[in-house]
Amino acid sequence: MDEFLRDAHGRVGCTGCHGGNSTAADKESAHEGVTLDPTEAPAAACGGCHQDISAAAPLSMHYLLSGERALIEKRAECTLDSDPNLHQAFTEDCFKCHATCGQCHVSRPKSVGGGLIEGHIFQRTPSMVNQCTACHGSRIGEEYRGAHKDQIPDYKGDVHYLKNSSVGGKHCANCHSGAEMHNGQADHRYSVAEMPRCEWCHYDDEATNDYHEQHWGELSCTVCHAQDYKSCNDCHVQGGGLSEPSYLSFKIGHNPRPDDRPYKYVTLRHIPIAETSYDPTGYSGGLPGYTDEPTWKMTTPHNIRRWTARTDTTGGRSCMTACHETPATVEGYFLRAVDLEEMSEDEAAANAALIVPDSPPTEWN
Repeated sequence: MDEFLRDAHGRVGCTGCHGGNSTAADKESAHEGVTLDPTEAPAAACGGCHQDISAAAPLSMHYLLSGERALIEKRAECTLDSDPNLHQAFTEDCFKCHATCGQCHVSRPKSVGGGLIEGHIFQRTPSMVNQCTACHGSRIGEEYRGAHKDQIPDYKGDVHYLKNSSVGGKHCANCHSGAEMHNGQADHRYSVAEMPRCEWCHYDDEATNDYHEQHWGELSCTVCHAQDYKSCNDCHVQGGGLSEPSYLSFKIGHNPRPDDRPYKYVTLRHIPIAETSYDPTGYSGGLPGYTDEPTWKMTTPHNIRRWTARTDTTGGRSCMTACHETPATVEGYFLRAVDLEEMSEDEAAANAALIVPDSPPTEWN
């Protein structure tokens, strides 16, 4: 507390942020009008010192869940404001993951139980464990730390995470800047100009080997350098929660967002959205735009290694054998027609443009 009171935030005083009556003699009167998280209104709580950030942050994806909102509205072909049932479901369910300034810089996010990190001391850089991966843990956090050895014994942590690597020990903020987190101009994470790209650090690696020279700019880096990662099938269907566990797999397909990333082929992760997903909300409009957005999404797994099942050419094995000639089955690396056979007709149509023909791409021969 003493340290906090010496800090610039502490000098504002409790009531300066939280409201209430500091002169009251009893608890009830003292707490009248108190706001638990004043950063729900960033301009009022933070704008006095952080004007630019407090103006942008309320429009950011973390604050508004604008990416989630945009996809729901695209598939439903209506706005959330035009359908009270859909709006209520978004507010009560999806919006639980909404984060305020305080939930990144003072406490754990409310969606994972809250709790102050270090008293009231404000953290300029959020805690990777208590804040970043507290929310983004089941996929990103586990992949980054290499926490899948129970399924794949030789699974390893990301090279940027492991301290015994030349680039290891990196915090999320080493790549994901405040400018990216506070950006208020996008409705999809890949549309954020500040979202990092491997090439920003590895800009001079194009000519380091034959594989880079052949595939640079055409394949996303994760196509070769990511390990298996999580996908889900039926998470939110019919409001029944997780009806089929997530699973580790690896799929390469055509890029569904070429305007945001220039690659022709990218890694794809399956997400659990079905035609019936919004039915439990009372929304009765169906999903007329369901086929407009694929359920295999471009992904950038946080489990990067130099040597993976696709780059390991020891023992005379070639890249052609390791990757190009992977079987045209659900166990193969490429998203094939067979991967869509178990899907509904509409879901198969939504993903048809992403599949790779049942042979190596002609330009790779």
